[in-house]
Amino acid sequence: MKKNLLVLLLVVVFAGWIGTLIARDAGYVLISYDGITIQTGLWVMIGMLVGLSVSVLYLARFFRFFGGANQRIRQWGENKKRRNALVLSSKGMIFLQEGNFERAEKFLISGAKESEFPAINYIAAAKAVDKLGLADKREGYLREALLSNAQTSHAVKVASAEMAADREEWQACLDYLSACEKNSMSIELKKRALIALEDWTGLAEIMPQIKKTHIKDSKSSRITASLEKTILIEQLSRGDASDESAVKLFKKAPFTLRDDEDVLKILTSSLGNEKEAEMILRNAMKQTWRSSLLEVYANLGPETLKKRLKAAEKWQQEHVDDAALLCCLGKLYEASGDKDQAKQMFERSVEIDKNKSASQSLAKLLAFDGAVEKSNEYFQLGNT
Repeated sequence: MKKNLLVLLLVVVFAGWIGTLIARDAGYVLISYDGITIQTGLWVMIGMLVGLSVSVLYLARFFRFFGGANQRIRQWGENKKRRNALVLSSKGMIFLQEGNFERAEKFLISGAKESEFPAINYIAAAKAVDKLGLADKREGYLREALLSNAQTSHAVKVASAEMAADREEWQACLDYLSACEKNSMSIELKKRALIALEDWTGLAEIMPQIKKTHIKDSKSSRITASLEKTILIEQLSRGDASDESAVKLFKKAPFTLRDDEDVLKILTSSLGNEKEAEMILRNAMKQTWRSSLLEVYANLGPETLKKRLKAAEKWQQEHVDDAALLCCLGKLYEASGDKDQAKQMFERSVEIDKNKSASQSLAKLLAFDGAVEKSNEYFQLGNT
């Protein structure tokens, strides 16, 4: 507001000043050319020149406006086509999300014709026709996406892998991913494919990448830890795995897995080297006392029987009333030929915790001694 008042004031002052000059002296201009004479006042001539200049300026603008009309009309038409393409593409994406794949294809392809980024439409259309089981169309649209923009190569491969996974064509999925960059999406797809193919070695190889992508997500981290355990157990359970490779896998695993009961049971049960299995179990028991491992320890074999019996007797001094340990001692005494001691351990184990394994073992010993009635009692107790 203040600025406008200031401008108005300046105009009024300037007009007053010009008026004063005109009143003081009107001036005189004479123009003569080829016998023609024009006579007028100075200020009138100046006004005519100013008016002529303004007229020329606006006339030039007028011709420039109409001269560029065709270009503006063409630009307007192109913008309209782009807006229409955007509307068609948006509708196609919505139909794709809704599961209306036929209409999705129609709108996406219509929108691709005038779209600035038709590759997006072609990839989405490929997903739509893939759901309809039209493999030839799918591959055709993917080719169109590459032709429209060569930089979409990675996106096309990932989309192809994703569609192959949805069709449960797992090997094809892996083939597409082999040429893809490693990111969270490609790694997740590869994980799905390897799990479906039960390729535990392949999963073990990409486990560091899987961990890296899930490091900030606690829920995903728990799922990844569970998967890592499954991979290790499956690798240890292979019948063709040597003791050396099994122990090597075990030692390379994180501490949480090396201390896991299920992993320890699978490993020691699969090892042919009884001394190695005994040492692993004994070290694990030193780390953390777990009664559930004692049955595996008791059933290892004759080669380490004395060492295991000595270790179990030592453990009993610290864990006097552990029913699982008493059952373990009973089996070890039985294996060494001391059946009286074995029966005592089994009886105490049953008294403390009604240990089923101890009940069954005691029933067999009593049956061997001819105490059939008592044997049946313990046998029934072991099966309840």
